[in-house]
Amino acid sequence: MKHDKSICMRCGACVSVCPFDVLELEYELMVGEGCSECGDCAAVCPVDAIRCYHEI
Repeated sequence: MKHDKSICMRCGACVSVCPFDVLELEYELMVGEGCSECGDCAAVCPVDAIRCYHEI
């Protein structure tokens, strides 16, 4: 997962939709252990500040 803090509005939408409750928004987005890169957070980001990359 990649978070672009330069465009992030810190709205918290990503944190509220995380099904694994592993996101925390402090000065920047912190991703805890257990993130599956499901993409829910990226899908709700109004400024596209989050990108998820799946390794195959």
